[in-house]
Amino acid sequence: MEKELYRVLMDIGIHPDCIDAGELTEEIYRHMERGLQGEEGSMMMIPAYLFADGEIRMDEPVAVIDAGGTNLRAAKVVFTENGPEIPDIRRSRMPGTERSVTPDEMYDEFVRRILPLMPESVRVVLCFSYAFQSLPDGEARIITMGKEVAVEGCEGSLIRAGMEEAFRRAGYQGTPRITVLNDTAAVLYSALTAGSRNAVGFILGTGMNSAYFEKTENITKIPPVDRGSMAVNMESAYFSAVPSGIIDARIDSGSRNRGAALFEKMVSGAYLGEIASLSALELCERGLLSEKAGCFLREKGYIRAKDMADFLEKREGPCVEMCEGKDDAKTLDELFESVERRSGKLVACLVAAVVKRIRSNGGEGTTDIAVDGSTICLNSMILEEFTEWLDMLLGDPAAYRLIMQDDDTIIGSAAAAFLG
Repeated sequence: MEKELYRVLMDIGIHPDCIDAGELTEEIYRHMERGLQGEEGSMMMIPAYLFADGEIRMDEPVAVIDAGGTNLRAAKVVFTENGPEIPDIRRSRMPGTERSVTPDEMYDEFVRRILPLMPESVRVVLCFSYAFQSLPDGEARIITMGKEVAVEGCEGSLIRAGMEEAFRRAGYQGTPRITVLNDTAAVLYSALTAGSRNAVGFILGTGMNSAYFEKTENITKIPPVDRGSMAVNMESAYFSAVPSGIIDARIDSGSRNRGAALFEKMVSGAYLGEIASLSALELCERGLLSEKAGCFLREKGYIRAKDMADFLEKREGPCVEMCEGKDDAKTLDELFESVERRSGKLVACLVAAVVKRIRSNGGEGTTDIAVDGSTICLNSMILEEFTEWLDMLLGDPAAYRLIMQDDDTIIGSAAAAFLG
């Protein structure tokens, strides 16, 4: 039974042994190089026009707006000798979630939320976790904001200019220094608060992405920039040269963005439950799970990543109802562990490629890897597989240090106000 299950999991491409970690790491590295040079490949390697050659100022407050999904946070951040402190943080709904708004109304709401935190600060950072294009002068142009929020005519809006106009409409006296970045860049900058410039920002939650600092002379797809290193938003979700199986193909064929973001569809929390559900149905058809399990899945639909974790860790949740005896439970254990461990192994290859890139640029010593996202931070199995494969791929557990901290996007945004 165990050998047959292993054979089937390998056949459908779900078992982590399907992945040659060393080969995949090298392939990711090659796609990174192509992306930096503007050549054909699936790693976008988008220049953020944010840098890392400043110094964080102690005891100087920074006002931060964190806008992403349906949530809006306004915070004041102060860096002290004891580390970053957030003496004030306020939460609200993102404008456009309850009614349609214009871009000016959105910027006005951002400013209204941040003004009470600004008496001591002229540095303002907007962490804007929607699609935008970074421009060489530090400006940012909105591409789209998706379906979660309704902001009419937002496409093409210049974010920094819109914020400056909103400050003027609010009667603010002075000229705030506004920095715009996305959540992945903010996580990257949070790693820099530990003191090293060898840093990676990595997010694995509902989605996934990564960022790091690249020598500007190596980003040959853009005109020369007279700075040492620049933050690069890899858009690693879209990496496509990843070994996938028949289940991954089914998920991709049924997705809205068919043919895109294949890597994300194999590792992120938005898809792990669907991977497990389709794999379980395949096991039912091959006689490795009971008809009861098959009926459950066909009637109830897909299980969630949380359901998998509850079953593995506590034997709780709806997956318990799927089982007809110990054989089903054992099979589901193997299946769920394979899905989660494959995710951890795959993203370890990604981060290992980034660390190797940093080393090739002369980065010596330990690389700080800031990790964010519920899928990796709250799932012990994925995190364990991730660290084990990092150790093997990098050859030295001391080659990196994982950094996980609360409110890292807010802290990293504040750091970017000084460093970027």
